[in-house]
Amino acid sequence: MPVEIPANAPATVGEAFAHINALEKPGVDDLKIMVLLEAAGQELYRNMAGGTDHAGVIAILEHNGREELAHGHRVAKAIRAISGEDYPPPAAADNPYLAGPLPTAPITPDGLRGLARGEIAGEDLYLKWAANIDNVEAANLFRLNGKEEADHGHRLMEAATLLEGA
Repeated sequence: MPVEIPANAPATVGEAFAHINALEKPGVDDLKIMVLLEAAGQELYRNMAGGTDHAGVIAILEHNGREELAHGHRVAKAIRAISGEDYPPPAAADNPYLAGPLPTAPITPDGLRGLARGEIAGEDLYLKWAANIDNVEAANLFRLNGKEEADHGHRLMEAATLLEGA
């Protein structure tokens, strides 16, 4: 059964990313949106991997996807630390930000570099949240997610290089 997004939450994944990226200090409903986005990341990366037959690039995309789901679990822990509420990441089939078919397009080095820049910006977002939240446990979870977002970006740059050498 699909998970409901918080009231007044953006309806689409693109709008949700824009909302999240504009926040200085998230509230609990914002964090719920982030749980859904991070959980969606696993499926989005898996779907992206369908756009290439390069085994090394596929492995990188799938690795990043698994870590995106782990980020969703950490944000859920932050919600619990802040509010006491449980809001676990949903399965892909139950995630409202994954409703409808996901398009698969060929993967290009330039596309991977663009995605890498977005992932690296994710580190800055999580670090800003960590600095602005009044909960030590949540701040630590955000910092860990931020470090891994930067790692995703570096892996995507590696994937772009792999495609260029193929």
